Amino acid sequence: PLKVLDVGAAQGRALIALTRQGHEAYGVEPWAQAREVAAHLAAAEGVEITLRGGTAENIPYDNSFFDLVLATSVIEHVDDVRQSFREISRVLKPGGLFWFNSASALCPRQDEITGFPLFGWYPDPLKRRIMNWAKIHRPALVGHTEHPAINWWTPWKARRLLRRAGFSTIWDRWELRRPSEGANGWRAHAIGIAQRNPIVRLAGDVVITGCSYAARKDSAPL
Repeated sequence: PLKVLDVGAAQGRALIALTRQGHEAYGVEPWAQAREVAAHLAAAEGVEITLRGGTAENIPYDNSFFDLVLATSVIEHVDDVRQSFREISRVLKPGGLFWFNSASALCPRQDEITGFPLFGWYPDPLKRRIMNWAKIHRPALVGHTEHPAINWWTPWKARRLLRRAGFSTIWDRWELRRPSEGANGWRAHAIGIAQRNPIVRLAGDVVITGCSYAARKDSAPL
């Protein structure tokens, strides 16, 4: 059993699943209505969960408390990604793992805003300006969220910021995959090639939407 934190836990579905698998699951979620739904859902499922109010920049748990921190489709929406990574590093035990998936700056296709072709390739400052404009003037384009996606990722950016937060061992989505996930067909062959060839890996990142990374905390934040 692991002590697991779900950052941006929403309605608590991952917390319920993790608890059923025997883990000690905790969550942090800024939206009060989502926390209420999570409480009702957990009660209906007969599972006890721990879900507190808070954000990735201000996690209300003790230092070195968790073995694993998860952030599913959250990090692209945080206001201060550097502070978020520092906080996640703070609450992880030495040797603990952090996994997140997010919006990719390498793939032109994305689901964060409508009406802007090839938006993934826009420069980051322009992305931020458009997102902040849409939030105020055209909220339907960003799903009426108050925190649209302003953090977009390349492998080199992810590694740089994670290392600054105290993570010294980092894996991208290809390093996290196993050829066996694709059984014996072309998917398994493609995964194996991408793991061995950086050019193929880059081409895969351009074609496939989103990205994911895992990082191990090996030292105190810098």
